Amino acid sequence: MPQDYPQNHDELIQEYTKLANGICKTYQNYGMPLEDLRQEAMIGLLMAYERFDPSKGTQFSTYAVYWIKKQILQALDQEFIGSSYVENMAEHNPETSNPEKVSERLKLPEDMPEREAIVLRLSYEKKLTIKEIAQKLNITNEQTKQLRSKALRRVKGHFKKSE
Repeated sequence: MPQDYPQNHDELIQEYTKLANGICKTYQNYGMPLEDLRQEAMIGLLMAYERFDPSKGTQFSTYAVYWIKKQILQALDQEFIGSSYVENMAEHNPETSNPEKVSERLKLPEDMPEREAIVLRLSYEKKLTIKEIAQKLNITNEQTKQLRSKALRRVKGHFKKSE
């Protein structure tokens, strides 16, 4: 059995959180909040732990890096797909002058929190930057990014269900 193979989940988290967080920082400017990246990295770490075969002679840390990156890249992919979907809906609809009808044009879920909907409206309808939206709503840039990410995931999840 390789030396670096953790014996249980507690040991896994204790020993490899720094590795996972280090990988997250590589992807932190790709459009997803760092905390979400960390959660995805931990999922990848757990997947590596469940699938690791010590008899293959590979170090656990090497194997874990693959699964952490795989999970983060899948999450970023999903984030991009959701974002592209909303952008395409906004760009290809001629009624872009009336922000009140954006929920119809973008087909926002009815249960979407109002703040998330506002962030999407300002982002895609008014084409405001994260900084401009943050100033307008009197919140931080990071809070704005998080609201936007949540809203995009909600939209994507809503349409996955309906398909």
